[in-house]
Amino acid sequence: MDQLPDQPPPTPKKLGADFNPDRPASNRFGRRLQRIRDEVERNRTVGPKYPTWVLALILVAIIAFFILIVVYS
Repeated sequence: MDQLPDQPPPTPKKLGADFNPDRPASNRFGRRLQRIRDEVERNRTVGPKYPTWVLALILVAIIAFFILIVVYS
């Protein structure tokens, strides 16, 4: 019997010579997806401008101010 030579392992389907998963597609969906990725990355790397406890303190002060207006008016 004839023996077949070893076959190379199957390669994944080619998506085109210029396919690069790290580069966004040039269509509208690809640009939007890249903007979303950029915003998520920016939000992960840049911390909040003000600490959470400062924002909570400001919120409590505003609510207390409105309660004082309602009680004393």
